Amino acid sequence: MGSGVTFEDKIHTERDWGLKLLSIYIPMPQPKTRLVDIPGGDGSIDLTEVNTGRPAYKDRNGMELVFDLMDGDYKTWFMKYSQFADCVHGRKVKMVLDDESEHYYMVRLEIDGEKSNPVYGQITLKGTAEPFKYDLQSSAEDWLWDSFNFYTGVIRTLKDITISSTNRTIKILGAGIDTPPVFVVTKADNLKLTHGGRTYTLKVGRNRFPAVRVGKQDVTLTFSGGGTLTVEYRGRYL
Repeated sequence: MGSGVTFEDKIHTERDWGLKLLSIYIPMPQPKTRLVDIPGGDGSIDLTEVNTGRPAYKDRNGMELVFDLMDGDYKTWFMKYSQFADCVHGRKVKMVLDDESEHYYMVRLEIDGEKSNPVYGQITLKGTAEPFKYDLQSSAEDWLWDSFNFYTGVIRTLKDITISSTNRTIKILGAGIDTPPVFVVTKADNLKLTHGGRTYTLKVGRNRFPAVRVGKQDVTLTFSGGGTLTVEYRGRYL
């Protein structure tokens, strides 16, 4: 197990607070099932995957992180306990595990603690997380090599792309659970996007089309007209 957890890209549990990670439990999100009873018949009709072809998911309830704190005295314990609570307790924060540094979770955790002797204390964080974990970088952000996983990582850089008569396609490398990318357009001259047999008009600003989705498979989008745009896409996973 890695040495700790980073919250909000700035607070590391071991380096900043002296907390040693003892255990972590991250539950899978429960699927939102949709069953319709058949009056007078056997069983039910399962409509869980009708809308999107996959289940929707609830939050990850029951997340728990347990830390050990060797503080040496009760005064230090109370001070660190209060400081850490002020930064994390009850807040919705970004959480990155040392052992999974290429992804992050959005969590809301509550802090609890116990100190049974002058040397050691224990701090427990419990709460919920959003259903998915996310790529640390989106396709619109500068790449960070420090967190890149050379075995499973995928590099996507889709910033300030010029659409012209010689450049009419954009390929988005797929990842995990499907989600619609956002097209941030800075220049548009009759700029249009074609995908799945449908054509969409892109205007200056943020454009999002629920039917244009990227999941496990790579997606190649075709454009017409001219303009400049950035594609915001971030992989999300169970």
